[in-house]
Amino acid sequence: MLVKGCRLLMVMVLFLTLPACAGSLTYSAEAIEARVIDADTKQPLEGVVVTANWQLEQGTVGGNVPVGQLMVMETVTDKEGRFSFSAWGPKTARESFLVNDDPQLLLFKSGYDYQRLNNPYSSDRELRLRPMRHSVWNKRVIVMKAFKGTLDEYARQLSFFMTDVRFIEDDCNWKTVPKLIMALQNQKEAFRAAGIIRTFYSVDYLPTNESECGSPKDFFRNYAP
Repeated sequence: MLVKGCRLLMVMVLFLTLPACAGSLTYSAEAIEARVIDADTKQPLEGVVVTANWQLEQGTVGGNVPVGQLMVMETVTDKEGRFSFSAWGPKTARESFLVNDDPQLLLFKSGYDYQRLNNPYSSDRELRLRPMRHSVWNKRVIVMKAFKGTLDEYARQLSFFMTDVRFIEDDCNWKTVPKLIMALQNQKEAFRAAGIIRTFYSVDYLPTNESECGSPKDFFRNYAP
């Protein structure tokens, strides 16, 4: 009886510490600016595709689970290695909340180790409810390393990138990051030319509901990078 009572108490405490998921939260985000350089030369890196996604989560007894994106953005670094995302908001999150992927930044350039950057994780309930979100990477210099290994090793590394970019499957978000999809398509073709066959998100492979999102091949046929 005592054990059952303890279990019930633990469940009650867990739910009391979760954000108020039954209602709606309103979020905005500050602008983000940063600069990307090569780790070896310290020179700016032009042409790095950068995406930002603010991932929503819901609290369950088993922990938080992702439930979609509040915002997705994309840009490319200029000749000085600089990129920026404009401020946005307010936007309403219904029955969900932001945690530390608020945003998640992904950086990709062929021949380089990709970068996944987010904010430090915190279980602080008030922090999750904070209406204005910011990135700890704002105003910072981001270092990217040239990949040093075989093409096959590089293909294996990029397979992990596919997990981080899975947000593009939510709500036709692949349409919001066309530069990334085209860059991955070009990389996939380079691997294929070398006899390396891997499954990557690309124009040829986008798990999507075509009745809602339309045909990826039709979309990218009219896309001018």
